[in-house]
Amino acid sequence: MAAIAIIAALTIVRFWASARIDLAPDEAYYWLWSRIPSAGYFDHPPMVAWWIWASTAIFGDTGFGVRAVSIVAGAVTSYAVYATARNLGLFDVLATRGAIWFNATILVGVGTILMSPDSPSVLFWAVATWVLSDIRRSGDGWLWVIVGLFAGLGCLSKYSNLFFGLGVLLWLLLDRDARRWFLSPWPYIGAGVALLVFIPVLWWNAEHNWISFAKQFGRISTDGIELRYVGEFLAGQVGLLNPLIAIFVGLGLWRGAQSVAGDDTPHRGALVFFLSISAPLVLYMFIHSFHASVQGNWLAPAYPTLVLIGAVAASDVSARPLQGLARLAAPVGIVTSVLALGFFVAPTPTPFGFQTPAERLIGWRDLAGRIEQIRQSSGAQWIATGDYGLTGELAFYGAGPKIVQQVDERQRYLFDSVDPRLAEAPALLVLRKGKGDLRKFRRCFESVEHIADVERVGPDGPVAIYGTWLAVGADADILTEGCR
Repeated sequence: MAAIAIIAALTIVRFWASARIDLAPDEAYYWLWSRIPSAGYFDHPPMVAWWIWASTAIFGDTGFGVRAVSIVAGAVTSYAVYATARNLGLFDVLATRGAIWFNATILVGVGTILMSPDSPSVLFWAVATWVLSDIRRSGDGWLWVIVGLFAGLGCLSKYSNLFFGLGVLLWLLLDRDARRWFLSPWPYIGAGVALLVFIPVLWWNAEHNWISFAKQFGRISTDGIELRYVGEFLAGQVGLLNPLIAIFVGLGLWRGAQSVAGDDTPHRGALVFFLSISAPLVLYMFIHSFHASVQGNWLAPAYPTLVLIGAVAASDVSARPLQGLARLAAPVGIVTSVLALGFFVAPTPTPFGFQTPAERLIGWRDLAGRIEQIRQSSGAQWIATGDYGLTGELAFYGAGPKIVQQVDERQRYLFDSVDPRLAEAPALLVLRKGKGDLRKFRRCFESVEHIADVERVGPDGPVAIYGTWLAVGADADILTEGCR
């Protein structure tokens, strides 16, 4: 009951915060996608757009409307974490700790209010793991169909979920009792279901020169080793997991490795299961960090199993200092997350003007309103931008998606169609100072005349400055081929 009360209270706080914080640039960009649901998009598979489409159909085109389903998904995932632990024979108190610790990670505690591909990715990974744990408990073969369904939906959410299939295969190889499934048709039927669910994304990519696959899988690099990225990756995960939870995750990973090696560790079967499911994704990201930067949220799908690994480790520690840290982990993470959400809602000046993540969420509504005033007074009939996040923000809070158009990287908007005659009218070109290459855009218009600079303002003053120019005589194909 305590866990239910805590998670319910956190869900309410997240709903409250989501309605009061401006959309992040990526969220506004995904909202543009949701207006025209498609089987694929340049950056990601389509699930995040489908979720926003459904959510805004109910709650309207507001911050709350964009984010509502993500917050509900966080609560459902919490139950999936609990149910997975119980299916694996773990004590109720340990399963409860896992569910609470999932919400006490900083990535989940703060990030749940933001709608991103991680939201459905984590949910479907966790629910597929839950059903897989039920297969281990009950031996019911038909449940592989459900695992395949949720695994396929996860791949419709984010390509990282392809690693879930590798995790299942690793579990079947490492768990002696699970190997019998290799002789059953059910796992292969489940894999077929997952592929069937994923076919729309394959079809869309095939029709668009595999553009989305090229973008995401093009990140794979074998260039020279950069150890600084490894340090950034490990430090980032310690912070996002919650430093106290991270201690027990590290201890649990070590004990899990011992379990795989054959040692008779407590909860050996559960540790092998959790480690198998999460290891392919974790190892890939770790190896990737030797060559390039790894964003902290890329490991998000593994968080449900990682916190359970940590919870198992915490249940077996005998040293009093570690027991004390285990008791503090949830309060520290939850209080930190709630305070962070409060700061995002009502940001205050920081010492010495220290930059914070809240700056990405500040001032968009006012900026869009001021730029729309400039557009109308200048006689411009549409807004041209050079950044997808700025495009989304100005469309969401300002003139609307038909008026605001990014005039480079037009491959991002394959889902939409724009009347090319719009380019014949005067445009208000808006670029962030220091970020947009004005020389490139001058080549795509006959005349570019500076009007004014506009600040996006936070509690410490200007967060960013945006230049505006009256741009006339655009290239005829600027809204199809883009400004090159």
